Amino acid sequence: MHLFNLISRGLARRFWWTFSKLNKTVKSPPYVAEFCQFECAKNIFLGNRVRFLRGAMVLADERGRIELGDDSIICRFTVAQSLGGVIRIGKRTAIGDFCNLYGYAGGVDIGDDVMVASGCRIVASAHGTDNLALPMVAQLSTYRGIKIANDVWLGTNAVVLDGVDIGQGAIVGAGAVVTKNVPPFAIVVGVPARVLKYREGFAPASSRQ
Repeated sequence: MHLFNLISRGLARRFWWTFSKLNKTVKSPPYVAEFCQFECAKNIFLGNRVRFLRGAMVLADERGRIELGDDSIICRFTVAQSLGGVIRIGKRTAIGDFCNLYGYAGGVDIGDDVMVASGCRIVASAHGTDNLALPMVAQLSTYRGIKIANDVWLGTNAVVLDGVDIGQGAIVGAGAVVTKNVPPFAIVVGVPARVLKYREGFAPASSRQ
């Protein structure tokens, strides 16, 4: 076996040993593929049968934590980084290849049965821009957090920005940039994302009046 594979598998075993000592309620260990990376294992909390595919990176820290529900999956080369906040990923939720999830102080809360397609970005932080006399990099950032309800589908390369709530059953089109809240069962597309229509069989409150 290739040396890098041996090293990676050894790290995966060490992670599971550390995790199992700290999280004794899990009955089914995770599947960890090669080249995965974990940081601050004491602040990573897994449900049963969680899967980490090739190159997944789950990076908690002393001030933040990452929680993954039963049967969730982190796909190839995706990065989930707490950055002092909390990332919660619900049961049976799949985070596709090459995604980035950044928690920061506001946190990222993703519900159950959510599909996050490849290349999505979920960032719970925004740079300050109000002071024109001060470089943006030196201004205070905001951390309002992101909430994604159950049964949501984020299309390929969708971006969800800080302060957004996405309602249950919503669909975010490929390449959309979500800058404001998305109603339940809405289908949103574009930059910035706007409501195109609602899923068949659902009538928004405004149409029921």
